[in-house]
Amino acid sequence: MIACQPFSIFASRQCVRRGLASLAVMMSCLSLTGCDSAHSEAAKSQEAITLAEPPPLAVRAAVPVRRTVQRTAQGQGALFAKQSVILANKLAGYADKVLVDFGDKVKAGQVLAEMEREELELQVDAAESVVKQAQATHIRAQGEHERAQQLFAEQIIPPQRRDAAEADYKVAEAGVRSAEKSLALIQKRLRDTRVVSPVDGFIQQRFVNPGEHLAASSKLFEVVVVDPLKLRVPVPERYAALAKIGLTMHIEVDALPGEKFNGTLTRISAGVDHATRSLLVEAEIPNPEGKLRPGYFAHVTGVMGEESVLFIPRSGLYRFAGVERIFIVKDNIVTSRQVKSGIEEGDSVEIAEGLAENEQIVVSSVDRLADGMKVQLQGAEVQ
Repeated sequence: MIACQPFSIFASRQCVRRGLASLAVMMSCLSLTGCDSAHSEAAKSQEAITLAEPPPLAVRAAVPVRRTVQRTAQGQGALFAKQSVILANKLAGYADKVLVDFGDKVKAGQVLAEMEREELELQVDAAESVVKQAQATHIRAQGEHERAQQLFAEQIIPPQRRDAAEADYKVAEAGVRSAEKSLALIQKRLRDTRVVSPVDGFIQQRFVNPGEHLAASSKLFEVVVVDPLKLRVPVPERYAALAKIGLTMHIEVDALPGEKFNGTLTRISAGVDHATRSLLVEAEIPNPEGKLRPGYFAHVTGVMGEESVLFIPRSGLYRFAGVERIFIVKDNIVTSRQVKSGIEEGDSVEIAEGLAENEQIVVSSVDRLADGMKVQLQGAEVQ
């Protein structure tokens, strides 16, 4: 403050001048203080914004790679015998011999059992005697016929004698044929007393014991063929179009852990089962060593063909709550996309749906990414 003398006019004017100057200085100071404060606040706001915005996240990217993969379908099936033959006796009678038992290996043409033969053997002997008699009669009638022809030519006998001799000859010839056929029929019945295996296989069941009296066509044995075996397996409807005759099938069974067997698809059902929505197919599984047995439950892998697909590094696939996503990077901005994965091979995973071949995928820090985030690429990888 400036002290003024009230009793002096000159002093009063000077005091007023000094007061005005002081006020001007004060106003100027206040103005300068306000400007500095505004600039300071703006600087602080800009600095806060700069500090709040994080730097771009450094990530690695990869380009998807196309590979050819073998498509397979998994399933379960059962093994069946290639053939299952029920053998029976043709003639009624007593079972004389039973030469094989349950579990025995048999060959085609091997005699498995014999029915009683004695009566038929006697009938064969009698039929053979009848054939011999018919042959003798035929020889005699042939001689008479030849002599009658000669005598008739010499006009010694009338035509009636010649015709009678010729008729006797033809009757004797027919008698031989009839006796031979009767003998052949009885011989066949004698052969039918032997029950013979028609195939190479194993005795699955035996139903007869020696000494039993059997009616005709009684069930005696079940013979099964186990090389090859039949595999029957239902194929889900979505794979039905891929099932083709000749496709390779791989199987494993619980009874032989660690061992794998190969086969070929041989038959396909005409239609899809309405209840299970599956197509029944059949394959043949070679079984030369007899390790596999009918009835085994089989875990089946069907080779359905080859397909060209896209693979990315496994680290580029983000899974959360059952949803699979990848992050596409373009112009240093990431965009998430839902995809569907397929098979996995080592550190790579197939992307079956949702990815184009020329896109770049983030393969690091995917759990820290979000749509629209700015990133800085460290370099592309080719897997």
